[in-house]
Amino acid sequence: MAFTNNFSHLIFSFLVIFLLITSNNHSPALAADPQTQELIDKICRQLEDYGFCNKVFNQNLKTPSTNIEGLTQIALERTTENVTSVLAYAQSLLNDAATPEVKDILTECVKDYRTITNAFTLAFKAFGERNFKEMLVQESPAPKALGLCEGNISFEPGPPVNPFFELIEKNRQLRILIAMSLVSGHILST
Repeated sequence: MAFTNNFSHLIFSFLVIFLLITSNNHSPALAADPQTQELIDKICRQLEDYGFCNKVFNQNLKTPSTNIEGLTQIALERTTENVTSVLAYAQSLLNDAATPEVKDILTECVKDYRTITNAFTLAFKAFGERNFKEMLVQESPAPKALGLCEGNISFEPGPPVNPFFELIEKNRQLRILIAMSLVSGHILST
């Protein structure tokens, strides 16, 4: 009998942990209320891909009614998560680089992604301290750093090599996320 109770408790505990983990990672998207959607539109209409921007915000809302501070937090979180992922991807490509030219390009990109990661770490710290002007200062090196990587990839002689196809799309998404952070942060700080 004691074994059955302990086993049931163990199964229940695992189930609760599983549900907590999966609910945090896959929470359903909430529909933004009209005021929140108006803020999202104000940000996203300034960017190169309105649809991507709108989707990111709407898929990450914690409540239907979110102010500009909440939207800025979403942009910072998604940018930080994305650059971390892109850095890991570029590092894996670098480890498998077939030619010295590709290795040089990826080495530069890894350095640039680290610059962006550092910038957003400091920006997130400033955001947490509610120092929104400092947050913008910390974010400011990110577009240039990403541009350096993108420039190196685009100057690769001949058609883009296979590893760069996916990296080009990852850079496009990262560029939009950085812009989302900058635009929402600018609105927040004014």
